[in-house]
Amino acid sequence: MNKVKNMRRLLSLLVLIFLCVSHSQAQRMKFTINSNWSFSLQEEDASSVNYNTKGWEKVSFPHTWNAKDSDDEIPGYFRGKGWYRNTIDIDRDLAKEQVYVFFEGANQETDIFINGKYVGNHKGGYTAFSFDITKFLNKGKNTIAISVDNTLNNNITPLGGDFTMFGGIYRDVYLLYTPKAHISTTHYASSGVYLDAYQITDKEAKIKLRTYLSNATDKSQRYYLKTQVQDAEGNIVAEKNNPITIPEKSENILFQTDLSVKKPKLWNTDTPYLYRVFTYLYDSNNKVIDCVSNPLGLRTIKFDPDKGFFINGQPCKLMGTSRHQDYVGWGNALKDEMHIRDIKMIKDLGAKFIRISHYPQDPFVIEQCNNLGILSSIEIPIINNITMSEEYTKNCIDQVTEMVYQSYNSPSVVVWAYMNEILLNQVYKKNKKIEKNKYLKELYNLAYSIEQKIRSIDDSRYTMIACHNAPALYKEAGLTDIPKILGFNIYYGWYGSNIHDIKSVLDEIKRMFPDKPLILTEYGAGVDSRIHSFEPERYDFSNEYGSYFHEYYIPVLQERDFVSGSAVWNFNDFSSERRKEATPHVNNKGLVGTDRECKDTYYLYKAYLSDSPVLHICGDFWECRAGASIDGETSTQPLKIYTNAEKVKITANGKDLGEYDVKDRKAELTIPFINGINRIEAQIVYDGEVIKEQYICDFRCINVKHNFTEMSIMLGSKRYFEDKTGNICWIPEKEYTEGSWGYVGGRPIVNKVPFGTSSASTKEIFGTDQDPIFQTQREGIEQFKADIPNGKYSVYLYFSELLSKENNEKLLYNLDPNQTDKRYSNRVFSIYINGQCVRKDFNIAEEYGINRAVIIKYEIDVFDNKGLTVSFEEKESTPVLNAIRIVRN
Repeated sequence: MNKVKNMRRLLSLLVLIFLCVSHSQAQRMKFTINSNWSFSLQEEDASSVNYNTKGWEKVSFPHTWNAKDSDDEIPGYFRGKGWYRNTIDIDRDLAKEQVYVFFEGANQETDIFINGKYVGNHKGGYTAFSFDITKFLNKGKNTIAISVDNTLNNNITPLGGDFTMFGGIYRDVYLLYTPKAHISTTHYASSGVYLDAYQITDKEAKIKLRTYLSNATDKSQRYYLKTQVQDAEGNIVAEKNNPITIPEKSENILFQTDLSVKKPKLWNTDTPYLYRVFTYLYDSNNKVIDCVSNPLGLRTIKFDPDKGFFINGQPCKLMGTSRHQDYVGWGNALKDEMHIRDIKMIKDLGAKFIRISHYPQDPFVIEQCNNLGILSSIEIPIINNITMSEEYTKNCIDQVTEMVYQSYNSPSVVVWAYMNEILLNQVYKKNKKIEKNKYLKELYNLAYSIEQKIRSIDDSRYTMIACHNAPALYKEAGLTDIPKILGFNIYYGWYGSNIHDIKSVLDEIKRMFPDKPLILTEYGAGVDSRIHSFEPERYDFSNEYGSYFHEYYIPVLQERDFVSGSAVWNFNDFSSERRKEATPHVNNKGLVGTDRECKDTYYLYKAYLSDSPVLHICGDFWECRAGASIDGETSTQPLKIYTNAEKVKITANGKDLGEYDVKDRKAELTIPFINGINRIEAQIVYDGEVIKEQYICDFRCINVKHNFTEMSIMLGSKRYFEDKTGNICWIPEKEYTEGSWGYVGGRPIVNKVPFGTSSASTKEIFGTDQDPIFQTQREGIEQFKADIPNGKYSVYLYFSELLSKENNEKLLYNLDPNQTDKRYSNRVFSIYINGQCVRKDFNIAEEYGINRAVIIKYEIDVFDNKGLTVSFEEKESTPVLNAIRIVRN
């Protein structure tokens, strides 16, 4: 039925577009010019017509030059100027038409040249912009040259942020042809038409329309402006025709009118009903010369400081996610369908809200929110700190103006936002030349100016500033008085030590700001999908700790009506070049990975938020498992199920394990895994329908006396790590007992971080993509013993020197402290295998460097039932071992 409706809607739209252009003298036409550009990274001016592009790379848009260098081991990524050149063919009658070039986004400062002549400049990497290029064109071949510069510019926001500032023309570029008199294309690169619905009742919805018109002719002319509203089935439900005069040589002349829709159908999250408003421009001969269309969703919204958010008078908890616009291997240069897929995944999650952060994103993002019924906030990227200059202020005002006008007609947008954690980087503490009071006053004035600008354009929506967890500081600066809504980014249980504090902190914020609606704009925990732990702890980046974090947060948020909404940080893992944690260069707090593989936490939210049946076996992506085994045949490990059913039935390898109660959307049990292939099946009954899910894994039972073939052990660790490329499962250490295996002596390293301690290093390990294996170690280890049977073995010893006397880079979002580690001393030790010295006076740092992956493989024979003993003898400072792998040849 829905497919039929969608087909009818599409046919109606196509017919309308045909009618719109078939009666015109000079029809509007818009098409991409994305293909076959020549590209080079260079500062040299390449704008001249005959510039030699020999050796330049061939690229197509979307394009970024940072897709690879933001993820390599060399610190930093290229921030500078890139040039794009192409030849475009103009076969239209320029005397009758205007020609514009339209950019959906280029990061961050763009200059354009046509046939060697300068056209214009745009500052800002995340909003659309357009230029009138008519007077620069010749009929036939034309040279277009574009420079884009993503160099840090203190007068262009953002000045920083926990994401990679990819450079390039990373969205579509269009040519747009219009008649000389037309609906404006240069009013902040919007549609030129703005719709305001008001006094919405069951009987009627009134609509105010503002249309901007331009006339490039040298005559003032009489026209007719027709506005037509069509419902989702293509029926005309309202229409108005107005005679108008557009002055000669004019641009962006405002014309206002109004009309009403009888018995309106409302837009909401469950039934996102969209009307379409067509705006026609007729000439004096009653011929259509231009036409644009815009979506119209009729809804009312309200944020109440005590009761939360309401749409169309009904309460609606805005639980959802934030979203960044990049993908592994692609940077931020995503295809349209990749944006569409993301928003569909968020809808499938059951989310009702998306925080589009920290910048406006591709037009398809908002379009999908409109179509699918996801409420949204959009913000401009003022992050961490500001520049106290008139030019910076102007740039912020320009960006927010573009943002508001470009998404004005989107019913999904309910919040305009600006400033994210703007007091996180308190520059006046680091630079004594900056006076605190002067800085806070400048910050207040900037926020006030932005707020007034937004309200002057659109006072029907709400405004928001997202603060970090320092409400008193924001109150001192006066920022909490300015927007209509306050957002707070709070990470208790991750950056804050005690997860239980989230309750009292939210309640205290409510007491501090009793009259302000509140949104928890960020919260989350890092998860590397390769890491697991049955003793999860903060900062271990395990799937299990991430699950525990969100299992705790969701009920806390749901039971507090004064929290209007929340946005998990983040929907997807995203590029953050300076991070150096379990997955370097990535902020891995996403519910899905950089490749959109769903983590367990995605299904947890789906179990809470979706109205469809949900059944998920946690860790179903953990294909190669292992564990210590008493008999070499079986190993018992816990397993968790997420579901919105009341009970779940489990079978393992054909054996019925019984039915388990579900509490807080989860069931917990233990599974007796067998050595080899395991098949676990879960079954629920939901609304009378039987739903089944199956999990298949290859399990390796580790026992040195029975069926021993190999073991891979991470020292100083409670974590499991799956190496998917090598089909290996690394398991946690244990202390040696006779007849088994394990370490003798030493202690796990404990890393100091700004918010406590971490069991694993938060430094990038060079020379590997398996950093977690090297980020834990046992310090002061005396021996590693394994009572393995006689035979020939390969023994791999894994090392990395994690301590350095050099200061670490200070990152606002990193867990590394900015201090010399006082534990560091010159580390020298010797290694013995079964009594034979295999490495004398081993100095990891001197031989290989700091934070470098080192693997040394030894071929040995075990005989006389002596097993394997790897011994460590201290020479200077304590020995360390990060991991050991033993393989029977």
